[in-house]
Amino acid sequence: MKISLLLQLSYITVLVVFLISSNISPVYGQCLGDEKALLLKLKKSLTFDSSKSTKLGRWDLNTDCCLWPGVSCDQEGHVLVLDLDDEVITSGVPEFIANFTKLTTLSLRNCKLRGSFPSKIIQVQTLQELYLSFNVNLTGTLPEFSQKSALREVVLSYTGFTGSLSDSIANLQNLTRLDLAGCNFSGDIPSKMGNLTDLVHLDLSFNSFTGSIPFFHKAKKLNYIDLSNNNGPFSSTQTQLAVLLSLPSLQFLSVQNSRLSGVIHEFSNASSSVLDTLDLSNNHLNGSIPRSIFQLKSLSELVLSSNSFNGTINLEAISRLPRLNILDLSYNNLRVVSNSTSFPSPAGMHSLRLASCQLQKFPDLKNLSFLLELDLSNNKIRGGIPNWVWKVTNLNLSHNLLESLEKPYYMFTSPLSIDLSSNRIKGNPPFLPPDRDDTYYRTSRGGSVTFISLANNEFTGSIPSFIYNLDHLKFLDMSNNTFNNKIPSCLFQKADRFVVLNLGRNKLSGTIPDTFPLNCSLRTLDLSSNILEGKVPRSLLRCEPLEVLNIGNNKIEDTFPCMLNYFSNLHVLVLRSNKFHGNLQCPIANQTWSSIQIIDLAYNNFSGAMLPQYFSNLKGMMQSRNIDPGEHYLHVDSLYQDKVTLTIKGLTLEYVKILVVLTSIDFSCNNFQGEIPETLGDLKSLIHVNFSHNALTGRIPKALGKLTQLESLDFSVNHLSGRIPDELVSLTFLAFLNLSFNQLSGRIPSGNQFQTFSADSFEGNIGLCNFPLNTTCSETKVNGSSQPNNHSEHEIDGKYISFSLGSSMAFGIVTWLLLHSQRYNELVDGLLLRILGQPKRRRKNKNQRRSRKIRL
Repeated sequence: MKISLLLQLSYITVLVVFLISSNISPVYGQCLGDEKALLLKLKKSLTFDSSKSTKLGRWDLNTDCCLWPGVSCDQEGHVLVLDLDDEVITSGVPEFIANFTKLTTLSLRNCKLRGSFPSKIIQVQTLQELYLSFNVNLTGTLPEFSQKSALREVVLSYTGFTGSLSDSIANLQNLTRLDLAGCNFSGDIPSKMGNLTDLVHLDLSFNSFTGSIPFFHKAKKLNYIDLSNNNGPFSSTQTQLAVLLSLPSLQFLSVQNSRLSGVIHEFSNASSSVLDTLDLSNNHLNGSIPRSIFQLKSLSELVLSSNSFNGTINLEAISRLPRLNILDLSYNNLRVVSNSTSFPSPAGMHSLRLASCQLQKFPDLKNLSFLLELDLSNNKIRGGIPNWVWKVTNLNLSHNLLESLEKPYYMFTSPLSIDLSSNRIKGNPPFLPPDRDDTYYRTSRGGSVTFISLANNEFTGSIPSFIYNLDHLKFLDMSNNTFNNKIPSCLFQKADRFVVLNLGRNKLSGTIPDTFPLNCSLRTLDLSSNILEGKVPRSLLRCEPLEVLNIGNNKIEDTFPCMLNYFSNLHVLVLRSNKFHGNLQCPIANQTWSSIQIIDLAYNNFSGAMLPQYFSNLKGMMQSRNIDPGEHYLHVDSLYQDKVTLTIKGLTLEYVKILVVLTSIDFSCNNFQGEIPETLGDLKSLIHVNFSHNALTGRIPKALGKLTQLESLDFSVNHLSGRIPDELVSLTFLAFLNLSFNQLSGRIPSGNQFQTFSADSFEGNIGLCNFPLNTTCSETKVNGSSQPNNHSEHEIDGKYISFSLGSSMAFGIVTWLLLHSQRYNELVDGLLLRILGQPKRRRKNKNQRRSRKIRL
């Protein structure tokens, strides 16, 4: 035995020595000269970062090119594989790569390539694998494919390729993988792709494909289809989806968010299917969910949410899917019921989403030990919340009719997210344990509590003390309850971890604690509609990321908090209905709000002139806003939606979502004086303006004609004079106008939106005439045309000056007489008292304005 082993070792040693001495490579042939020259030419033509290069930078003229990193050859020395993945190449791809006569694989993934990709390379007849993914600046279109093409794998995902797919793609009879995800392709998916019998993997997601989905009935090996996130619309005939679901090898099918319409019909071979994932969410599918789906025994993920499916689903049907981990039937027209007392779902289920499924009672899920996510929101569930729910990691029971919490509700393990908002829950909130530090807990349950919403309930008492022990809490919304007493100072000390803190619409009293920490991370702070007093805490300056600040409807007495000028990220500022006073001037130079979209200072005691810089610093309102798809609303995170209440068009509106294009300035019901600055006309994106119930004088600026997005304008109850500028007629979006109770005069402009306003918009201006008022402007013929006889503004101004001079002289004579004749004084005083009576001072009634509350 030992001799045999020694002989084997000797043989191996001799063989190794022979190979070394013979200079024979067991893997590569010796590089051919012309191939080496091509590679060196390629290196020279590419612009790359040599300091980060792990391949090109190591190509050495003095070594065999078949041994260079990223190069593989056949035994004859021809280059077969060129793999330059992750090389930082900042130039385009040279066309002469097509000169490698035996090249089978070209891989240039994540190379930062730019420019047009040469179509000649794709047409190389020997090329079998082409990988160009994650080069977003790489452009081009796919050429016509030859029937002689040997391509088996084409991966162009997340590049800049554009155009449509030609029917010639069906010529790639050897094609097993086609990945075009995240490109700019458009048009119909060629129906002839159904003839690709060897296709295994197809990913066309995140493009703009439209039309019908090919049948793919000949692709018996196809196991992966992703058509999700296309602009669509996709349409499904009576059998298309059924054919796809019947494919014997299919394991993954996703067409989510692609405007897919039609009906899913019953399909064959469901019991023998190997389908693991089916995601058809966020589409326009209708009809009933076929029974065949509940026979897919290999199914682990079923997501059919946000469609128009109808009918009744019995939860007992879920028991036929033994491997199901994720079920989402939310937001359809379905009615989900259960005939048994306990939920018969698979024991391994970890995500159950049944939002808006007309549930009327809690399904009993206490036996599901692996359940991590439970969404029963937007149903009609009544009664109490069972205490077993606290084992769930992400819990959403919002928008139901729940009234109480089953005790004991002390949780051994804390959820990550709790949403109990918009119910009828009374009493004290649930007691949560402090964050745990043990490794097992964090590993098995995923971490500590980060989100709590108790909003819109009937909770009472002080802010619960368990909040202070949750060291990882980022989102806390306790708004619209009856919490009372003072805000504990230690709550704000946690603001270096909070992202959202909403305590609005409660009965909190006392002052706002001045305890905001360094590195405060708050982006939303809402303390509105409480009974808070005192001043705005100066430590708030430490919350640099702040985007939404709402402290309206309190009893705060302070001057304008100038530290807010430092918040460059501020979108929403609401100081409404407090006791703020003084002017808005701040000793801070060159500070601008580049993101501001809503300012509400109404119902305070602010005074002073409206200076031009008040508006020239609002850079966030000076540019028209382009809506980025998916960014329609101002939000901090998918878990929390910012909201605000504004008075617009005479109505109180609650915006439960704030559009990023919603812009509003409300300075109403204060004591502002002086003229309206022309700089207001620079705020091109402005939609709502309200300066009513102030003491503003002068003319309405003509520059307001530049506010082409304006929908609402209220300057009522001021001392504005002069004519209404004709430039306002160009505001074609203007739906609400109130200029009442000023000192305006002359002809009301006509045309466009001005023809739709009622007399209420102009009442209380005795000098105004023309439609819609009953007062008609007198007219004279000028050069054969009819013109209002209210003279030019220059003539009026000249006559006013002459009248003023004459009046001044008369006033001087009368004054001399009054000073020198006591009897004359007594006579005049008696006459004035009889004519005018006792002088009265007009008071501004801030409560006489009509308002109605509307949720948007």
